[in-house]
Amino acid sequence: MTRVQLEQDFEPILDDIRHLVDQNQLQFVRIILADMHPADIADLLEHLDPQDRKKVFALLPPEKASEVLTELEDVLKEDLLQALDTNRIAELVNEMDSDDAADVVSELPTERAAEVLEKVEEESSEEIQELLHYDEDTAGGIMAKEFVAVNANLTVQQAIEELRKKSDEIEDLYLVYVVDDFGTLVGMVSLKDLILADPRQKIRDIMKEDVIAIDSNVDQEEVAKLFQKYDLVSAPVVNKRHKLIGRITIDDVVDVINEETDEDLARIAGTGEEEILEESVIKISRARLPWLILSFVGEICSAFILHFFSATIDQIVASAFFIPIVMAMGGSSGQQSSIIVVRGLATGEISLKDVRRRLWREMRAALINGLVLSALIFSIVSIWQGDVKFAAVLAGTLIIVILNASLFGAVIPFLFKKFHVDPALATGPFVATFNDVVGLLIYFSLLTISFQFILS
Repeated sequence: MTRVQLEQDFEPILDDIRHLVDQNQLQFVRIILADMHPADIADLLEHLDPQDRKKVFALLPPEKASEVLTELEDVLKEDLLQALDTNRIAELVNEMDSDDAADVVSELPTERAAEVLEKVEEESSEEIQELLHYDEDTAGGIMAKEFVAVNANLTVQQAIEELRKKSDEIEDLYLVYVVDDFGTLVGMVSLKDLILADPRQKIRDIMKEDVIAIDSNVDQEEVAKLFQKYDLVSAPVVNKRHKLIGRITIDDVVDVINEETDEDLARIAGTGEEEILEESVIKISRARLPWLILSFVGEICSAFILHFFSATIDQIVASAFFIPIVMAMGGSSGQQSSIIVVRGLATGEISLKDVRRRLWREMRAALINGLVLSALIFSIVSIWQGDVKFAAVLAGTLIIVILNASLFGAVIPFLFKKFHVDPALATGPFVATFNDVVGLLIYFSLLTISFQFILS
């Protein structure tokens, strides 16, 4: 029986494994790993240093090692694959489902991938090469070739016999797909209906024709939305001619959701495609630097604006005191609007058709927030500075800055989506930097005008 390890229990085992590896008592490490679930072993490996990780992974038998490899983060998987010889990789690939095998082979350099494909079983090699032709972020890229399809003209008994023949190939079986003589998907049968039906009945008489099939070129995010909308655990994948070519299961979709979430959070934070477990400081720096440069350029623009309006600052020194407030309120409002829209676009709760309704909603919410905050700043500045006119100008400016930031934060993700760019790029440094520049421009422009007509 495989023992599932809780997160809080990892530390003692981790310390034991480190000690045993240091003492080169690897036979005891092998005994500890024998009872552990592959996902727990993957978590354990992530906490070991690179050299110990490679030693421990080498102790795993092919079947378990292949399962552990599929559970690892990409950066660690790549590191381990570099240390393995071609024969060992081919051995692991033979043990994997076609979709996982294709992911592993795609991580390898072209020449090494070709060597591995020559050493794996012929049928597996053909399936992997077929999957590698699809974009990795599409339904074709995440589907598996292991599925059961029976001809609509077979009897229930014949279909069950076909199912038994393929039982070793398929780990999780949810549905049996039904095809015609040309391989075109025409229906599906649940295991319950198959077992309870009369063995002499034709499959076409018990199958359900209403099948939610996914085109191989559909983006993986859309696949996740379909699974969520229709509560699917498995779905067939078809080509342009509606020929059945694979299936996607719920575990693949969970991986997609996690991957997309990590990607969006990284972009919002301005860290690009950086991996959490990445150990190369060069790669980490390369992922973060472009966003820092974008912020740097934006803040240089802000500095020029401050210099241009230096006379305004000299006229009322108090105007400089409130620059951080204006910037913070504008930046926060913009971030709130953009993140809500990005999340809505990602989950499908907001579409491009919702632009007007969403902007109208954001404008009203921003107006309420702006009025509340402007009333607060008006009260504070009136008492603190004793200048009601300046307080009124500052309050009015804050409303305009918040409205501008909220509308900009909401509209930019829609524009990105319209031009097929990931909306997550619209958040983080991009929105914050733009709001800093435009916020300062609005603030000092209105102050300059006010000095001429109100505050003079």
